[in-house]
Amino acid sequence: MQDQDRYRISSIEKALDVIEALAEHDNLSLIELSSILGKNKSSVYRILLTLEGRGFVSRHHENGKYCLGFKQLIISKRLLENNSLRVCALPEMKRLSDKYGDTVNLGVLNEGAVLYIDIIEGTNSLRMNESIGSTSPFHATAIGKVIVSHLPREERDRLLQSTIFEPVTAATITDAAALKEEINLIRTRGYAIDNEEIVVGARCISAPIFNSSGKVEGAISISGAAHRYPLDGLEAIAKDVTQAAEVISHKLGFYR
Repeated sequence: MQDQDRYRISSIEKALDVIEALAEHDNLSLIELSSILGKNKSSVYRILLTLEGRGFVSRHHENGKYCLGFKQLIISKRLLENNSLRVCALPEMKRLSDKYGDTVNLGVLNEGAVLYIDIIEGTNSLRMNESIGSTSPFHATAIGKVIVSHLPREERDRLLQSTIFEPVTAATITDAAALKEEINLIRTRGYAIDNEEIVVGARCISAPIFNSSGKVEGAISISGAAHRYPLDGLEAIAKDVTQAAEVISHKLGFYR
């Protein structure tokens, strides 16, 4: 760490301190900013003047206080576009699909159902029913169950209490107590399994994706034929899916 510190550029560090202070306090005068940063006014003023010239800082004409400029908004917009869930997930989705030859899904929870926002079709013969923009009941899908398992307790309980658990196949969990027990297991284990609960003859493994705030953002899953995804042989696949979800979460700014 000391070796890395030698290469830090102090002027850039000071400029970033100014930007972070303005982001936290909105509008600040030169005196207020200097006091917060513990730096002399002339030094802070030169930094402000430079940042203002590049559009990173703006100054109110009426009170003379400083705030973040429109350049910050442009960069933030581009950052969000480039780090959206779909963009971040795509390389990992392709990696899983290439490795296993099966369909990989990306989904979010929307109004109590799983909304599929991206899908990469596998090359194997099994085809799932989902398509981008389609929805499925959360209780019958690995994606839905793994997302719900990481919701705040009150939100999770409210969803479980308000949902009618209709069967999709004979294997769909329709008992609220059994589903709650399954969700608790998923939260502990870190991944969910759909055991022919939405498509007969297919199994699915899903892991959660978290955003920079630590909230569950969505989930990634892989689906394959039940005979190729035996229940006693899912650990290796689950590990791959979980690692893919962790990589995506890191891209979204989440670190444990």
